Amino acid sequence: MSFHVKSNALILAISSCLVLSACQKQQETKETTTENKSEIEKQIEQQPTKKFANTPNDGKDIAALIDFQERFSEMSDEMENELMTMQKEGNLTPEFEIERRKDVINSAFSMLKALDLKTEQGRYIQGLLYQYWEGQQTVLKQRQAQPNASYVNSSLDQYLQAQKQLQQWKASQPRS
Repeated sequence: MSFHVKSNALILAISSCLVLSACQKQQETKETTTENKSEIEKQIEQQPTKKFANTPNDGKDIAALIDFQERFSEMSDEMENELMTMQKEGNLTPEFEIERRKDVINSAFSMLKALDLKTEQGRYIQGLLYQYWEGQQTVLKQRQAQPNASYVNSSLDQYLQAQKQLQQWKASQPRS
């Protein structure tokens, strides 16, 4: 697994934890974090990527998906920075944080829907990412209903599989 895929997966895992934690900041031991990371890596390494035929539109779809990732990461980072600043200043309310997290999830849905992907592989990756955000939305709703309960985002594997698939697809393209 390439460094880029691992770093994206770890960034997403950390972001997922922040999205799901709402205002309930729980400390985990380093041992637990390492165990979770290893388990996530094992799960994604065991899942093979799907094989798709090459098409003339591969490059365009790959570029569109990478652009989506970059734009979404930038937006998500800005939101996290805003929330952290508000928390430090004592201005962050649980309601505001939940609304911002809903905004991020809805933005992900909108940005994914707006992708005009032409290839089967591009749409497959888009579908995996959409499933991941549906999982995020479900967990956020559960957290709102029961704020003190612990929830696991079982859709993280879809995100990791999408990252792995995209990296494999990009690497399989001829160099121009």
